[in-house]
Amino acid sequence: MKDTRYHNDKIYIPREVKEKMGLRNGDRVTIEVTSQNEARIKVAERDEATQRLLETLKSPPSLGKIKGTLTRREIYEDTP
Repeated sequence: MKDTRYHNDKIYIPREVKEKMGLRNGDRVTIEVTSQNEARIKVAERDEATQRLLETLKSPPSLGKIKGTLTRREIYEDTP
């Protein structure tokens, strides 16, 4: 059991607890009040965005091949 502080309307979860629960930024948690002085924290939903991004980076979609080379002027010709 770890102690923490309530400050500015926030409860800060100690690092050791976050690591044991496997919490990451973006995860949703549920706080169940069990009595006036007790609550239980559960991971409600894991944020899988990071995992999806890593999977996409392993096999990125084909963007085709560039034919020839582009000059700086051709790249920026539509900009004022």
